[in-house]
Amino acid sequence: MTAKPEEREVVLEGATVHIHTSGAGATTYVLIHGIGVSSRYFRPLADELSRDAVVHNVDLPGHGRAPKPAHALSVPEYARVLWAALDRIGTEAPVLVGHSMGAQIAAEMALTGQLLSGVVLLGPANYAAERGFWRQALRLGQDSLREPPSVTAVVVTDYALRCGPSWYLQTAAAMLGHHIEDAIGGIQAPLLIGRGTKDPLAPRRWVEELAALRPGAQTAEVAGEAHALMVRSAPEVARLCRGLVGPG
Repeated sequence: MTAKPEEREVVLEGATVHIHTSGAGATTYVLIHGIGVSSRYFRPLADELSRDAVVHNVDLPGHGRAPKPAHALSVPEYARVLWAALDRIGTEAPVLVGHSMGAQIAAEMALTGQLLSGVVLLGPANYAAERGFWRQALRLGQDSLREPPSVTAVVVTDYALRCGPSWYLQTAAAMLGHHIEDAIGGIQAPLLIGRGTKDPLAPRRWVEELAALRPGAQTAEVAGEAHALMVRSAPEVARLCRGLVGPG
């Protein structure tokens, strides 16, 4: 039986996290979106996972339905605020599922010593060999040509109507200044790093480099998908998430 969905806003230290909770089960997933967007593009995956688990699909401060705080947050600050929000609602031993910049936040969250059941990093951002705003902007432009129209619509409306260029640029500076490879080796929970085979922002070499930093890390590719692999291929990504934590 699926629990009735619940919407909550948690305010901590002047920053708001919006949390949409659905599903019921022994496993809890936390879905962490990337820069400029919101929980909206995680809805297909949330629907899949909530068939047999609790899913917290979040809007980070300054994104989606969560208002902008007084100042831009660093990646570690996003991690700290999100953990505090999850603690406030009583979340225990979740599986963190981060996409793009959300993968960076999830990696930082995994270093805090809090109990986790697993960490899934999808399309991790800020590829070490192509750092810098303009290189990343070029890859983002390439990716936009490979995504289905439904993804493009969500991204454009979230950027234009919710996030806005000023907050996006401030957040981009924080994202580009964070190096996820510095965190990977410290993740103790089961770890999966995934990408779409057509993702220009997270090439296969980058995923392999990150996985090599953490013995036992799993890698996976979803055929035919670009950066937002969890939208159109939500059933496949849900299968990967469930496979990381095992039955029950």
